[in-house]
Amino acid sequence: MKFSARFEYALLALLYLKCEPDESPISGRVLSEKLSLPYRFLEQILTDLKKAGLVRSVRGYHGGYRLALEPEAISLYDVFRVTEGKLEPYNCGQGENGDRCGQSYNMCVISSFYDDIKDTMTNLLKSYTLDKLCQASRNMGAQKTAPVANV
Repeated sequence: MKFSARFEYALLALLYLKCEPDESPISGRVLSEKLSLPYRFLEQILTDLKKAGLVRSVRGYHGGYRLALEPEAISLYDVFRVTEGKLEPYNCGQGENGDRCGQSYNMCVISSFYDDIKDTMTNLLKSYTLDKLCQASRNMGAQKTAPVANV
């Protein structure tokens, strides 16, 4: 499964807002430069995140974006819903008599499989929070900067 650039850029922006030591708001322009992301596209994403209540904007000379919620309260599922909408790997459609799979029982089996994928992905995305990803990022950074012991 491949995620869209919108989802990836939203995660990168949110992680930067959470993981970087500077607690002051950061402008969309500076954020796009720091992350090497297209400014206008990032601004659209930040606007969507703001509408969803995941970030807030601060006006003024030193304004910019900040997290609106605690990082433990922002799951990847929340970000996915903002950037992608609902998780629907497959739409079986409706048959004439209102049944979900129409005439083909094979379609019902496939649809059931996709429902399982959807449930698994939803649970996985809900299990990862911004805080969890930031901790993993810090651990990776610490491993790269740790001195190597000579044996």
